[in-house]
Amino acid sequence: MRFQTVADVLNVVKEFHASLARQFQELEQLSTSDRAQLMLDYLNRHEQNLARTTAQFADDANPGLLHTWLQFAPETHPETLLEKVRNVNLNNVDSIVAVALEVDDYLISLYGQVVDHADTDEVKEVFRSFINLEDSERHTVSRAAFRLSDM
Repeated sequence: MRFQTVADVLNVVKEFHASLARQFQELEQLSTSDRAQLMLDYLNRHEQNLARTTAQFADDANPGLLHTWLQFAPETHPETLLEKVRNVNLNNVDSIVAVALEVDDYLISLYGQVVDHADTDEVKEVFRSFINLEDSERHTVSRAAFRLSDM
């Protein structure tokens, strides 16, 4: 899919996070490993929170910003990552964490493309803040996985 406006980017990202949350919830129910279930539950809540955060930002943002057209809109293929999530080894925490971190890397890259090609400082700043959020969340997931490995 090609984006056209800042609102389009945010809507796709919000839906992507919501889809990931649903997928992690489904996988949690299918997993037979207690540790994997804990990680999948954490990732479900993590993605729900990111979907809410993205939606809240869009609700609170200046309508002029949201309607800003992006001269360059990055190609997205979130379905490829969703497929990786669907096919992850349900009982292997390391595999689950690896795919979750790949999702974060994908979004950081996507936001970086918007920053690199945005025409206004306001749009650049918004997507830099989303890069910072995803980077922070990436570290949080890593810490959660580390704590889980100590169990």
